[in-house]
Amino acid sequence: MEPILKAPVSLTEQVRDAIRSAIVSGEFPPGKPLVERELAAQLGVSKTPVREALKLLHTTGLVQVSSYEKVVVRTMDADLAKQVYDARLGVEPLCVRLAAERGASSDAAAEALARADAALEADDRVALGLANRQFHRHLYSMSGNQFLVDFLDRLQDLAILAAMAGWRRTPTWTTEAKEHRAVLEAFRAGDAAAAEQVMREHIMQSSCAVDEALQGET
Repeated sequence: MEPILKAPVSLTEQVRDAIRSAIVSGEFPPGKPLVERELAAQLGVSKTPVREALKLLHTTGLVQVSSYEKVVVRTMDADLAKQVYDARLGVEPLCVRLAAERGASSDAAAEALARADAALEADDRVALGLANRQFHRHLYSMSGNQFLVDFLDRLQDLAILAAMAGWRRTPTWTTEAKEHRAVLEAFRAGDAAAAEQVMREHIMQSSCAVDEALQGET
């Protein structure tokens, strides 16, 4: 990781984003202890924002506290990935349908896909994973149901961790890009039922691909 510049925006959020990027890229592998002092030195900040950032990442599931009170990078296995995808499958397609029924704008989602295309072209998997998650969030966040949005937001970090774990063994990003386009087309056409169904199929396909990849590691 590179030192980050202090800015008027939340330093804790900057530290969180830097650590998150290191985790999803594999720079910080599963099980790696995250020591406040070491992270602070790497990022050029005090231990306080590091401590707060680790608390945020613990809330979203990217890190966990071991039995010895050490903070470590969470290990993504097939069972955890299935739980994440099953949770998304039960809620996210519904949110997409609700958003489409409300006639919500798809401009932000389209912009996220453009960033994903650029990241794919540059072979930047971290940027691709983040852009994909932004695409999903732009759609489900317009459902009009904040309870469902908050639920899915809590899964965002684990969702990208699962996707990245699967990609390391079986690259599926080209297929996922096509599926995202299909979701966007149905959404833009105002076909709420089709958007819901295509999103459901996309999540199911992604779940199967990640499960196959992670099962192959056991």
